[in-house]
Amino acid sequence: MGILLDTFSTKIPTLTHSEKHVLYYMEHHWEESKAMPLTKMAEENNVSTTTVVRLCHKLGMEGYSELKYFMKNYKADLMPRDLDPIERYKKDVQDSLSQLHPNDLKNIARLIDKSNRIVILSVGLTKMIGEYLSKRLMQMNLSTTYIYESHMIDLISNWIGKDDLVIFISSSGETETLLKAADKLDHLNIETVAMTNDPDSSLFTTCRQSVSAPVEKVSYEGYDVSNRSSLVMLADLTFEYYLKYVSEKD
Repeated sequence: MGILLDTFSTKIPTLTHSEKHVLYYMEHHWEESKAMPLTKMAEENNVSTTTVVRLCHKLGMEGYSELKYFMKNYKADLMPRDLDPIERYKKDVQDSLSQLHPNDLKNIARLIDKSNRIVILSVGLTKMIGEYLSKRLMQMNLSTTYIYESHMIDLISNWIGKDDLVIFISSSGETETLLKAADKLDHLNIETVAMTNDPDSSLFTTCRQSVSAPVEKVSYEGYDVSNRSSLVMLADLTFEYYLKYVSEKD
């Protein structure tokens, strides 16, 4: 998945066929799109300029100029030419592990143990990690479910219970749908946990208990290739710390 598709993954279901076509075009013609006038963009995709502008609004932008500004100023680093991807992954894992604190994972294990139900929220590329953690916890006969549909996440505050635990999984920690849900749950006094790749993210600071495995943000030819396997590592560590907590408690 590329930068635009990853960044706006929760918005894609709201787009029409024509709007998706324009978004995919911009993703696959990154450099040309950053300088392409509105009329030219519409012409290249056989749509009206209104369609392009409507796409920008649905992505949360004021207009086409703001979307181009986003593309021109995207902050991800270029692929390091002097570092092999395997070496970069080794560095990511070492850096992530060095910043993890056992007490954070112990606290998450305690929250899991005392909760009536565990609800895991993850969207986009992290959806599969949410499912993975959910199934790991199910092995212990815990009442666990994962949700990845944006409309269901928006409604979570309507049915969540006071004894439930909600775990958010997000690489950036800035996904709008998850941030809105976390804010609602905080006001409802619901226990929340964030698992992210960015300890400075909004989600990390909003949730009551958080753990992060920081990784280098990297893009290559317009595609976000940042390491997300560290989130699987967090899921595995969470499961193992829970097992350890339960065995020591008994």
